[in-house]
Amino acid sequence: MIPRQPFPRHRAALLGAICLATLPAPLVLAQDDFFTDLNLDLKDNGPDRDAPFSVLGWVTQEVSYGYRRPDPPFSRTDRQLTQVETSLFTQLDWQLPDSLNFRFSGKAYHDAVFEIEDDTPYTPDERSLYRNRFEVRDFYLEKQFDNGLYLKAGHQIHAWGFAEYLRVTDLINTEDQYTLGQQDLEDLRLQVPSVQLSYSLQDWTLDAVMTYHAGYNDIAPAGDEFDQLLALQRDSWVIDREDPNSRAELFLRASTHYAAGDVQIVAGDYNNNQLTLNGITGIEQSGPVFQLVQQRMQSLGVAANRVNGSWLLFGELGLQRNAPVTPLNLEALYNPGGWEERNRLLGAFGVEYNGFSNTLLSLEVDNTHTRGDLQQLAIDRNQLGVGTRLYWTGLNERVELLSVWNRLANDQGSLIRVSLDYNWSDNWKFGLLWVDYSADRNSLYYGFRNNDMLQLNARFSFQR
Repeated sequence: MIPRQPFPRHRAALLGAICLATLPAPLVLAQDDFFTDLNLDLKDNGPDRDAPFSVLGWVTQEVSYGYRRPDPPFSRTDRQLTQVETSLFTQLDWQLPDSLNFRFSGKAYHDAVFEIEDDTPYTPDERSLYRNRFEVRDFYLEKQFDNGLYLKAGHQIHAWGFAEYLRVTDLINTEDQYTLGQQDLEDLRLQVPSVQLSYSLQDWTLDAVMTYHAGYNDIAPAGDEFDQLLALQRDSWVIDREDPNSRAELFLRASTHYAAGDVQIVAGDYNNNQLTLNGITGIEQSGPVFQLVQQRMQSLGVAANRVNGSWLLFGELGLQRNAPVTPLNLEALYNPGGWEERNRLLGAFGVEYNGFSNTLLSLEVDNTHTRGDLQQLAIDRNQLGVGTRLYWTGLNERVELLSVWNRLANDQGSLIRVSLDYNWSDNWKFGLLWVDYSADRNSLYYGFRNNDMLQLNARFSFQR
């Protein structure tokens, strides 16, 4: 445990911690959201394809090794195994009478690293969360009516927009940020309790989604090497996660498909999925209380793409109203009244090219423009980020190579992720993953720069 120390002496140390925990979506998601929507398209080659229900799933084993030494006071400060995780994912689909469909899926985890690396001083929060856990994923009913109305209610994912590195019109779902850039593809977006109502009107589809108690992004527990609140874990300091003023959120979308592409118009009144500082109390008393909350925001955006031969062009433009801004000025950072809000203009433009054999290349450039007076916040008005991706398949698509490089917004650092997978059969898949982090001393990600890792993984898939 870090000994108790006076609050004012640690303002500089806290800067990075609070900023990491409350980063605007463009910064955090720039290194997490580097994959498009996950579509599970498993071949139906069984004898019961006309049965009213189906079951699919997979068992995964992941063994990860951190080959650098994170700085104290993270629990792990040596080169060692960081994960020996076994997981089971199962999904049930059931066709009920009257064109009603039901889906339930869940995932169970067990990480044996806490027994293997027992000498590592893991915190109780780490052991409690990671040793054994179970997550309910999809849990919903859906129905398509004859009049063009579509209803879907329950725990579900709504993947909107086209950009991969910056959330402009993809507003709804929270995300798994237990790690940064190491998540499995299907684990990146998290399901939220919601009701979706859709209606087809000529060439347009109108969607309305209402969520309730969707929560905020999952972050690592105390002491973990990706603990975004590590510098606040002190004896006399209190972190108070307050409930938002309203737990209900509303999102609207109008989308259409034309000959060469798609267009979406999206609006939302919602709670920020990242916690932000709402105030600090008790500074002169027993210890500071950091009040973190999901600020209420509004967004309006448009997204479009167009296919031209081997080229795919896409772009998004969105306006955020009342977006909380993470200041880099200490006085503004420790404002007892909380952080200031600004209107922001978000833009993303990308291009993909598949003219080479078995290869897909992509480039995306993002920018966040903050309006208003920024002198007291000490942030750049325009924060630029860049992401590239190379995807290649060989040996009749048995071998898959995915390489991603992401330069974080505002020169905060970079991330490299390379995965190589071999599909041994329809059931077995083996893979290798490498993730590398880079950040200079002034970066908000400096504390995570030594979390580079190598991973071996295997997956057995099944369906009935």
